[in-house]
Amino acid sequence: MGRSEHGRTAWLLVFAAVLGLGCGSARLEPPAGFAPYEASGAFRAVSPEAVVYRVRTEPNEPRADLPFWKEALERRMIDGGYRVLAKSDVSAAGGEPGFLLELAAPYGAQDFGYLLAIFVRDDRIVIVESAGEALRLQAQREAVLAAIARLDVAGVR
Repeated sequence: MGRSEHGRTAWLLVFAAVLGLGCGSARLEPPAGFAPYEASGAFRAVSPEAVVYRVRTEPNEPRADLPFWKEALERRMIDGGYRVLAKSDVSAAGGEPGFLLELAAPYGAQDFGYLLAIFVRDDRIVIVESAGEALRLQAQREAVLAAIARLDVAGVR
């Protein structure tokens, strides 16, 4: 498969991941102030201000490393109409390396915020997402980042 074809396939897979297709599940700890709730295929929690938090997995297909997925994810989100506010390396429990995107997009009369972190582990990608009205998400940002820092990526299936 050529690099261009490989890239198109990667973008399609990232798109499917963002839409929540093919989710895995795990028993995890929510950010402080969030309440977990039952959902098939992913760990989910919500704050009283309606900021959501989700942890799930996707297959690492095509099999690639974190630098590849960082680029594919950022391109996919920009192509999807999101504005990148910040991007940075992030670490989960045990120093597991990952990538964090902080994004914004208009949503009706409000601005919508989106935090998206990925961790690549052998045959799977662990995806952590938090979203909500931009000011409400900003108010929960530190709690979400703390939950990401505590995440045991190796235990997420």
